[in-house]
Amino acid sequence: MIQRIQTIYLLLAAIVTGIFTFMSMATLYTQGAPIQFSGTGFYEAGSNEAIAYVWPLTIVCALAALLPLLNIFLYRNRPLQIRVCHFTTLMLLAVYATFGIYVYNMSMTLQAESIQWGAALSMPFVALILNIIAQSRIRADERLVRSADRLR
Repeated sequence: MIQRIQTIYLLLAAIVTGIFTFMSMATLYTQGAPIQFSGTGFYEAGSNEAIAYVWPLTIVCALAALLPLLNIFLYRNRPLQIRVCHFTTLMLLAVYATFGIYVYNMSMTLQAESIQWGAALSMPFVALILNIIAQSRIRADERLVRSADRLR
């Protein structure tokens, strides 16, 4: 049902991932101005001028935020909910992989002297934990329903 506790976990995971997309994830310090990296692109610090857009990361972050919202409304089909949780976990891991690729490539291109990681990098990990907790609660519900079906 929608009133179950896993709904709260999935909603929180979606909110956290959505907020993460627009926060500053890292700052690359170059010989010129520092470059801030968010889920939408690389920007010069203090201006809204984009150096490069990162559409694949934006798409992966958007999918990782929308899948938990979709999963909330699949409450009548718990096996599908579990599969969507698995896919959400993969998307959250893909967020980190895509982020790492972009930071590495841009730091090599701009010859960054140092990188300062943002606190926002912990948000996909929090969403991952919330997703795993929701998945375990969905499995518990499925076991409860199956045990009740055996008694009939």
